[in-house]
Amino acid sequence: MQIKFDDISVPTEKLEQVVNQNMYDIKREYKKKKHWNYVMKGTAAAAVSLAAVGVFASNPALAAKLPLIGHIFERVQDEQMYPGNFNEVAKPVAEGNVSESDGIKMTLSEIYSDSRALYVSAMIESEEPFPEEVKESNMLNGDNIGYRMYLDIEQEFDFMTPPDTYEPMQWPGEEFEWTPLDLRGEYVDEHTYVGAIRISFSEYPIAGFDIPDTFHWKLKVNNIDNMFTYSKPVSWEFETDVTIDKTEPAVIEVNDSAPNGMTINSVTMTPYEVFVDTGYDENKVMPGYEKYDSLQCVMLDAAGKRIEDKVGFFSPAGYALSKITIYFYPAQTEEIYMETQEKLHDESFKDQLADYLEEIAVHKTEIDLTKQQ
Repeated sequence: MQIKFDDISVPTEKLEQVVNQNMYDIKREYKKKKHWNYVMKGTAAAAVSLAAVGVFASNPALAAKLPLIGHIFERVQDEQMYPGNFNEVAKPVAEGNVSESDGIKMTLSEIYSDSRALYVSAMIESEEPFPEEVKESNMLNGDNIGYRMYLDIEQEFDFMTPPDTYEPMQWPGEEFEWTPLDLRGEYVDEHTYVGAIRISFSEYPIAGFDIPDTFHWKLKVNNIDNMFTYSKPVSWEFETDVTIDKTEPAVIEVNDSAPNGMTINSVTMTPYEVFVDTGYDENKVMPGYEKYDSLQCVMLDAAGKRIEDKVGFFSPAGYALSKITIYFYPAQTEEIYMETQEKLHDESFKDQLADYLEEIAVHKTEIDLTKQQ
């Protein structure tokens, strides 16, 4: 006889109370024995039981309690500086992905890399609850929601060594400090945080090295800023092999110069970021624009929306990118500069922004992004 689970009547309110009580008992046992396997086994057993009676279909909130490892990108990818469908292209971190120190366990979940950056999702579990003041101070502002954590780190890439004499790069120590990693995500509960990081290959000291198709990567996390202060050395260490996604990015050649000599060389597009490559050509400088900062510029998408770029980098999410228009406008005095900036950032003025820039701009560069090389 075939059983139709969807037709079974389930008292969801009562069932959720039972599940919550069971989860509470499991977590209480975990605190007594300090062994996370109790939680994982209990969660798995609860999930199987719920599936057997079709509760996920009738109560979506319970479905959110599925195991996180392997699904973190799907949960936090829209909260990143460079959002994208990383869950569709990332692979599990299969080895060297779990490290525990001083009551905190850190797990690297999924990984993806193209020629520009390495993206990694992670989970941090703490025996002690995360301090509320830390949650408040690390809340993300602006368009992105969620919370951030800064990781003080050291890294090792095997391609950052002389090719003929492979000797793994020593931890930099005091002579060099790596830029902290910006982990962005959310708190699942008071003991669990999930997020994702982006490691740019264009930043020192990685910049300048050719990124091979595959490489070995080591990460050492020395501290989690603004969360805990340690009086003794602790660290979390990971290592894994990384394979580059060799899908070629779209490149649009531009080679157009403004009167101050600023040149738009090209635009490079991947599913997760857009990079506008700029330069300077002194032969293109016009009289009256000898100072490089005599002109300011702003980019609008095809719908006239101002693009929030980070020195030429921006995420394609939320923009109409069939075309980009870059306007160059004069800012001879601080007063004129501030007046223009107010209009650029005034939400009530956004529908008039394109017309305003057409009036004040001395040069514009229009880039058809559908003409990819």
